[in-house]
Amino acid sequence: MTADSRLLSLLGMIASGRTYSATELAAHFRVTPRSIRRDIANLRQLGYVIDSVSGAAGGYRAHSRTVLPPLQLETGEALATALGLALLNGAGLGTSNADSATAKLRGMLPAGMRQTIGDISTAVSVVAGHEPGVDMAAVMTTASAIASRSVLTFNHVKRMSAESSSAKSMERRVEPVRMVVLGAHWYLYAWDLARSDWRVFRLDRMSQVHETTFAFAPRDHPDAEAAVSSAVTTDAYRHTVIIDVDATVAETKSWFPTRTATITKTDDGARVEYGVEDLAWAAVITAATPVDFRVVEPPELLGALRDLGERAAQVSRTGSSRAE
Repeated sequence: MTADSRLLSLLGMIASGRTYSATELAAHFRVTPRSIRRDIANLRQLGYVIDSVSGAAGGYRAHSRTVLPPLQLETGEALATALGLALLNGAGLGTSNADSATAKLRGMLPAGMRQTIGDISTAVSVVAGHEPGVDMAAVMTTASAIASRSVLTFNHVKRMSAESSSAKSMERRVEPVRMVVLGAHWYLYAWDLARSDWRVFRLDRMSQVHETTFAFAPRDHPDAEAAVSSAVTTDAYRHTVIIDVDATVAETKSWFPTRTATITKTDDGARVEYGVEDLAWAAVITAATPVDFRVVEPPELLGALRDLGERAAQVSRTGSSRAE
């Protein structure tokens, strides 16, 4: 690899948002750390803003204001990128930057492909009241902090409880790990520095999102998708219902969508966990399961099922739920 080729490849790596040490870069390009430091100096002389991050997790990363050279995209790559931008706009997550990027990409494509992009952008829409409600600036800032392993700060509005009529906003300082999309919402899984614990935050309840310059070393963490699913489907509710069903995980998902329940494989079938505020409603959901099942928790659900059975028997005899 020539020195000029290495310079461009180096710029592409550190512009990804991740912090690379001189040792990592030297090993990747099979040169000495001294050569990497010289390359960084040359890039800075060319006007690229490259930060030096100190500490154990330190190294180099391109500043967010860095403008990369024009990208050379093949036709298929340009089409894929333009399709993604069109779908982003159609899903209600577009921005002015997405619009301008789409316009530039359309200019790169043949006439037939430009028409395809136009068709897709008008073929996707969001029903009123079902917009994601996610601020794309917050998404991009959060994604940047995750990639660069930088501490993230924001204000977060807590979920209102049945006893409270007002929402409270609290400032949070976290080490972000991953964003997870579940159902109609986007979530952030992160280590809360003030609480010294893993927490889940809804992005549409986050404001004043800011990526700091404080880097953090990665720490071992539970599976982010599983943690978000558990937080959304069970942890936020008064009661957690667990039942084992005689069906595959794929079959069970058609009765219990993963946005409302956590479904795992067992030796004999699948286990379903979901949260509810009212066990009477849980009895309805559980009784409607179209295969054999066993109630694992809570034991109070058995009483709710008995009450439901008596009510159903009354309706089947008289056509009314009112006692005679």
